[in-house]
Amino acid sequence: MTGRKTRARAAAATAVLAGCALLLAGCGIKRTGVIESGHAAAANVPGGKKAAALYFISKEGDRLVPVPFPIGTDYTLAPTPLLRILLNGPNDSATAAGFTTALPKVSQDQSDAVTVSKNSPEKGVTASVPFAVGGLSDLARNQVVCTVGISAVPDTISRVSIKGTDTTLPAADCNPRR
Repeated sequence: MTGRKTRARAAAATAVLAGCALLLAGCGIKRTGVIESGHAAAANVPGGKKAAALYFISKEGDRLVPVPFPIGTDYTLAPTPLLRILLNGPNDSATAAGFTTALPKVSQDQSDAVTVSKNSPEKGVTASVPFAVGGLSDLARNQVVCTVGISAVPDTISRVSIKGTDTTLPAADCNPRR
């Protein structure tokens, strides 16, 4: 009987020690904030439709926000028409929500000069616009880079260079915080 009691006590002690070890293992772990990992190129919106993302400036004016632009369920909007829509500025509902743009509005006559051409996978794409780009703010540049970069190649964030009437800006990645 003594051997049985000893084994039972040893098993109970082992279980208690294992439980304490598990409780102590979580000590010292600090909480972290939200970690952003990027934005999707398309989102589902009410009514079973999909939406492309246009990047406009937040009402605080400090960052870019993806604003859905509804499209049909079986339709994908190519980067060139999407860039043309971006250059028209926010629509009425986006304006009512406080979104703005730092990009110049392109007239209907200039619209044909707005194009997006694919380069090699390493070089990304080039967005051509009918205005000077050398003096654009970082937010304005990123409006183009994010809108085009996320829509150019499905499931890929492409590097985007912007070609204007004055210069071509080097290829950049989407960074909505700039």
